[in-house]
Amino acid sequence: MKGLRVSQGKWKGKEIPTPVDVSGHLNFTNSLIKKAIFSLTDARLKSWGFGFENILFCDYFSGSGQIAAEAFSLSVKRLLVYELDQNRFSQLLQIFRGLPSVQLFRKDATKHALKWEVGEEDVLVFYLDPPYTYWSVTPDRMKQMIDTLFAFCKSLQKPFLILCQIPEHQPTNHIWSGVPHKIREYGSHSIIESSFEDEN
Repeated sequence: MKGLRVSQGKWKGKEIPTPVDVSGHLNFTNSLIKKAIFSLTDARLKSWGFGFENILFCDYFSGSGQIAAEAFSLSVKRLLVYELDQNRFSQLLQIFRGLPSVQLFRKDATKHALKWEVGEEDVLVFYLDPPYTYWSVTPDRMKQMIDTLFAFCKSLQKPFLILCQIPEHQPTNHIWSGVPHKIREYGSHSIIESSFEDEN
């Protein structure tokens, strides 16, 4: 399969190697969703008077690393990258090796989402694209993660944005109950957005 490429910023055109399958699933973010993620982020940041250089960007369930690479390319202040699979994690180490603004975690994000220290960032941005079975088979695990993340963001009293990619036909009502959010449709996928602005 052809490699994935960064679409904008200082790494524009950089190829991200295609990782090996995990349990037969590749689950790559398509270009429409990737563009939407960063357009939504950019719009929120501008509304709060900030830019990408002001944010902590956390890519949970990073997989190929293409979303994390896109965020780094846009010069985010700090980048956190989570991936549990050993082979994919090794590939992420190759992509981000030696970059002081990047921290990598080989951990289950649903259990270790907050295993890092808050820094001097003005805005927190979290992106979630877990394996599809996390929605359909283990939704309680995702609900707990999202509830914990939302409560943490509120406690810091900083602008924040949580973006979650949802594949077609996956249930979300239970998972997002109690958390203010918006659902945006992009073809066969949706992006659920919850932010400091929505919460007020």
